[in-house]
Amino acid sequence: MGTDSPPDLTVLGGGPAGLATGLYGRRAGLDVRLLEANDEVGGNARTLQLGPFRYDTGAHRFHDKNDEITADVFDLVGDDLRRVDAPSQICWRDRRIDFPLAPFDLLRKLPLSLLARIAREQFAIPRVSDNADHFEEMALDSYGETLANLFLLNYTEKLWGADADTLSPSVAGDRLEGLDLKTFFLEAFGGRTDKARHLDGSFYYPRHGYGQIAEATADALGREHIRTGARITALHHAGDRLTHVTINDDDTVPAQRIVSTLPLTLLIRLLTPAPPEAIQEIARSMRFRHLRLAVLGLDTPRLTPNASLYFPSRDIPFTRLYEPTNRSPDMAPDGQTVVVLELPCHRDEEAWTQSSDAHRASARTLLHDQDLLDADIVAFEENTVPFAYPILEVGAAEKAERLRDYLDRFKNLHLLGRSAHFRYTHVHNLYARAKSLTHRLADTDFPSEQPLVPERDLIS
Repeated sequence: MGTDSPPDLTVLGGGPAGLATGLYGRRAGLDVRLLEANDEVGGNARTLQLGPFRYDTGAHRFHDKNDEITADVFDLVGDDLRRVDAPSQICWRDRRIDFPLAPFDLLRKLPLSLLARIAREQFAIPRVSDNADHFEEMALDSYGETLANLFLLNYTEKLWGADADTLSPSVAGDRLEGLDLKTFFLEAFGGRTDKARHLDGSFYYPRHGYGQIAEATADALGREHIRTGARITALHHAGDRLTHVTINDDDTVPAQRIVSTLPLTLLIRLLTPAPPEAIQEIARSMRFRHLRLAVLGLDTPRLTPNASLYFPSRDIPFTRLYEPTNRSPDMAPDGQTVVVLELPCHRDEEAWTQSSDAHRASARTLLHDQDLLDADIVAFEENTVPFAYPILEVGAAEKAERLRDYLDRFKNLHLLGRSAHFRYTHVHNLYARAKSLTHRLADTDFPSEQPLVPERDLIS
């Protein structure tokens, strides 16, 4: 094993959570070493290049919901961080429906027969359910049978690859806000209200792609503190501490404090000696959803006016299209645009294993069938995003809690991030939690660790 002196803080993973931890750790006076398996930082929030086109590994946006963190990101990115107003919509038949759903928009775009049925259901459903056992129940209680079946249940099952009645209500995030009976009729007969405004239509986005935030954070952290191409293959422990990290199977280095942003289930598998079989079984039962991306450079200035288009129909394999040039015109040359289609899948599904030619043909067919393709495809590539979404099945939160409870025995291990906690969060929350965690670490005497507030208990 390596004998070099360990830094104050070893960060596992160079996605947004890891980079934020490294940055704020350095600013708090800690010596930091960040280990990232890929050859570049950013994790699943990178910006990639396809010839003259740029695109993100997801339909990312930065939400202005924490003044302190927004100011920090502005310090990193500068004037390249711009306010964007681009709504998202659902493709339904030959119509485009605002998403999240808004009653005033539905009134203008749905047939009267459907509107009458929806209105009757709204009288029977006075408010969003707070006590649903699963997502299907929550969707039905929140929107009624008609809206839920039209726009939510099919899409959700496509996205997660699981039946809606097996998924936790938490998969909805904040998407079901603002549609109680009072809001429905205020919007329907009085115009758009603040309560049911489009939740995702206004956000910040960097000029050169979302990955610019990660790159700027890495620069501010200091590239000399980042080791890329460093895949974690074992985490050694003795007693109540993690002692060493093995990198790429052959380089084992000591560690003092560790912040892991790795997927929670992967972290369990890396522990040496291995955890009890019951803990390993829980980890094996928890799943992530992966993405396969189809990226098309098009010889047209714009394909849609939207940040994202959603496809709830089961007949369409893709779930979402996003157009980076609607976030920043610098993502493509003048007179051209780039679009990305997301295909969620498991590794044992045909969608994951189909040929690149078949993937491209499927993407082209979708654009043609949606009357979107009226220009030449001048560039194409595909990409994959592993561990894109933790699948929040019913009971997953309790399983994650049991794994975290087991990991709490290691006094120098701290978890941070979406994959590390197996739940959803936004980048501004990750940065806020990283800042709070590293300040606590910097204020705690070492090596005698004092109890720290777990990341899951921090207030964003």
